[in-house]
Amino acid sequence: MSNFSDMMDYIGLSSGEAAAALNVPEEEILRWCSTSDSPPIQIWQGLVRMLDDIRRSAEEAAKSADLDHLEASDLNRITLSVPGETATEFAGPNRAAKALALATLARVFV
Repeated sequence: MSNFSDMMDYIGLSSGEAAAALNVPEEEILRWCSTSDSPPIQIWQGLVRMLDDIRRSAEEAAKSADLDHLEASDLNRITLSVPGETATEFAGPNRAAKALALATLARVFV
């Protein structure tokens, strides 16, 4: 495993999704995930942009919840609208944005 692989796992991207999103061959993604070879800086910057998009999407999704009528028991059933290009285009980032949004909403009850 590599730091690149850890970041991909955190974002929730498959190697195919990462290749499409970062516009590189999937073989390069697999190499960066399984060796100590580091991708170029523009690839790291692309992942940072994805993380930023996920965070913004999570914030917007949390804001869309009706907090006046939300109870802790609703958290597992709530439907969140996740905006953002990265979060809506790929399943992994969408899940990450929803998880962050739910964590934000759960803080209301702490």
